[in-house]
Amino acid sequence: MSSDDDITVRLVTPQEASLLIGLIWSCYGETYIDPSFYDETAVSELLASRRLHSIGAFTDAGQLVGHMGITLRPHGGITADAGMTLVDPRFRGRGIARRVAVGLAEQSMALGLVGVHDYPVTVHAATQRIGAGFGVDTGLMLANMPGDVVFQEMETPTPDSRTSSLIRWLPFGLAPERSVYLPERYREQIQALYAEAHLTRTVLPSDDHLGERQSQLESAYDERRQILRVAVMRGSSDLAAKVEAEIGGAVKRGGLVAQVDLPLADPATPVGTETLRAQGFSFAGLLPEYRDGDVLRMQWLADSVDDAAFSILSTDSTRAIEEFVLKDRGSKSG
Repeated sequence: MSSDDDITVRLVTPQEASLLIGLIWSCYGETYIDPSFYDETAVSELLASRRLHSIGAFTDAGQLVGHMGITLRPHGGITADAGMTLVDPRFRGRGIARRVAVGLAEQSMALGLVGVHDYPVTVHAATQRIGAGFGVDTGLMLANMPGDVVFQEMETPTPDSRTSSLIRWLPFGLAPERSVYLPERYREQIQALYAEAHLTRTVLPSDDHLGERQSQLESAYDERRQILRVAVMRGSSDLAAKVEAEIGGAVKRGGLVAQVDLPLADPATPVGTETLRAQGFSFAGLLPEYRDGDVLRMQWLADSVDDAAFSILSTDSTRAIEEFVLKDRGSKSG
């Protein structure tokens, strides 16, 4: 992709899976959030499948010292998830992360993506600075990272406490125009985010009640993160009961956080949002073009989870979205 001085930015090949694992060890030790990335066969197969596009920074000697990844979603779509921002502690301060980010942008456009969703951690500001001024901060996922994740050779203010991650939209192309149904309580905030992201959306009048059809949900529980994730394909009158059952099952397995994605193309979403708020959910963020259109993510935290962990936020934009999320969290019973 590019070369400068003794660093070359290019895609990591399946045969170089061990180099990626080595970089993870350098940055996280044995605490990386996804344990499958310590398995060389699994990483090699993931790279070969092209579901993960790894952009790496290599020295002339062939050492992998920087990395960002683009993970395509199983259901496809015109966006993907960005992440796995890694810089070898011995090479920090040389602008490697920004150079890899340029490679990520080039690869995203080559894949035909109109944008990616990135999730910078708030335990330090390094990954936040990479997309600052280009992306739009559209949410904050509270307590979504376990407290035992260790960032090697970085001072973190909240050892052993769960920490939060931003939701950031990074645009690389022209997103399609959409019609959306916005919950009234979040309408002003979401429309402001649309304007900041230069997304064209028409707000339509929504249903004033949930229908009698069965809700359609897809759910997955992440044991490592202790997070239940639910995607609502269609909301209906049984939404509350189904979500409550999913949370109950997750809690029995140690679940501490639940995130529910509501499609803004569904006229039942505004009423569904209020249904979730009655169950203790609050605003987590907006994810444009996340799954067949835009998604509103709501979040629930178990009573034992501290959502007030100190966050390091790098810009006025990140602080503004944190303020909105925490204010909504504080008023979730109303």
